[in-house]
Amino acid sequence: MRKFYAFMGIGLTSLCCLSKVNGQSTIDAEFRPRTEYRQGFRKPLADTLNAGFVTLQRTRLNADYKGKILNARLSLQDARIWGNSDNKTNASKIELYEAWFEYFITSGFSAQMGRQPLKYDDQRLLSAPNWSNTGLAHDALVLKYNSPFIQVHSGFAYNNTKDTLMNVAYKYTPKQNYKTMGYAWLSKQIYTGTTLSLIGICEGFENKVDYNVVYPRITYGGNLVYANDSTAWGATLTGYMQQGKDPNKAVGDGYADLKSFFLAAKFSYKIIQKLSANVGVDYYSGSDAAIDAEKSNTFNRLYGATHSFNGNMEYFVTLPTQGLIDYYGGVTAIITPKLSADLSGHLFYFDKDFIYKNEKTDKNLGTELDVVLNYSVSKEIAIQGGYSHYFNSGTTMKYYKMQGVEAHPQQWAYVMLTIKPQFYKTPQN
Repeated sequence: MRKFYAFMGIGLTSLCCLSKVNGQSTIDAEFRPRTEYRQGFRKPLADTLNAGFVTLQRTRLNADYKGKILNARLSLQDARIWGNSDNKTNASKIELYEAWFEYFITSGFSAQMGRQPLKYDDQRLLSAPNWSNTGLAHDALVLKYNSPFIQVHSGFAYNNTKDTLMNVAYKYTPKQNYKTMGYAWLSKQIYTGTTLSLIGICEGFENKVDYNVVYPRITYGGNLVYANDSTAWGATLTGYMQQGKDPNKAVGDGYADLKSFFLAAKFSYKIIQKLSANVGVDYYSGSDAAIDAEKSNTFNRLYGATHSFNGNMEYFVTLPTQGLIDYYGGVTAIITPKLSADLSGHLFYFDKDFIYKNEKTDKNLGTELDVVLNYSVSKEIAIQGGYSHYFNSGTTMKYYKMQGVEAHPQQWAYVMLTIKPQFYKTPQN
């Protein structure tokens, strides 16, 4: 470990020296502890059990280099729960969250390679979820073309679990991960204030017995976004289709045939300069209880930001096989230049009928109320706090197999401190 830190120190020093000649380097960090009170977070909590109280902390050390023909980023991360290491030992593991370089081949065209977050549009399919304590990154090669006229990105990944001299099974735990992945994304402003983006993602998942057989899951669709400073209105329309195989529904040695979709609409309105409102609906298709065992209509949101959608209490991080409809609305208020508040409400329904003990039940999955406060102490320090309450329905308890169980009021609260000091920055050449 000492050799590792010594190597990192030499590398960062060299980077700073080189940047004085060739580009600009920045070294910064992030310290982000978050304390949560969990009384029914992610699922109802029986009243015979006590609420959870936990502190998570994410620490990152970042080094960035920006030159005329080369950009690079190195980000070390320690993600831990307070107390999961003995006081006299350290069981945590420092890992690379990001390690990539971007080479500018010609004007507007570049190649970015290494471990990197993939983040597009509103992050429903490919995201860099800031809420997550560990984050999300891919080992990929991304080709980019950026111009005032259009943006086009294309990414490719091929995964192995070990260094090998031949093709072997890709054994990844705790859940199935793609063996191969490729995507293409295009974004273009079609009118003033109106942007259209299209995306297509193809993943390959290995057969459980014959790893030479790889099944595809294909997701494609687009976003239409209207945001113009000349009007108080804004809107986002989203639609995706999925085809191929569903890796979450095994059939023999393979997977079920997949045909699913996702639709979303969100409208916003600026009531006054410091107060805005929004309403919307998210529609994830689901599978009927009587569907053929070899078929699936359940949409999967791939590598999207789960906390950003469908309520802060994360009851539907894993979407129900019956699908989900989320009707929501909220307001955002800028109280002072440093303090803002968000209030939102959600009403959840199944897409398809939910059968419980051979009987069809009400599709109403309950409602959720979320309140979030953001306070900026300084350029480097920010505080966020939130409170959420989930109001169960009879179907909620049946879905979580808790019918007849007395439960606590389902509530969750947190306080999160984010500190981002900048240790070093060279002058811009």
